[in-house]
Amino acid sequence: MAIQKEKTQAFTVKFPVSLVEEIDQICASNYITRTSWLIRAAKHFLKNERMRSTEELLANLANKENTE
Repeated sequence: MAIQKEKTQAFTVKFPVSLVEEIDQICASNYITRTSWLIRAAKHFLKNERMRSTEELLANLANKENTE
């Protein structure tokens, strides 16, 4: 059974040249594409943001319970 690919959307972003050069060096040394690296970086950042948001929500709920 074939794995169905997720729908994609292209967009343009601008990065400082120094950042692109560093990303490209990492990609070349790990034999991955720039797109793949950026997707992994975005997923990592989003995961951390979700965890932070969840922790803040739980802390707010705990504070609310303690004040009632």
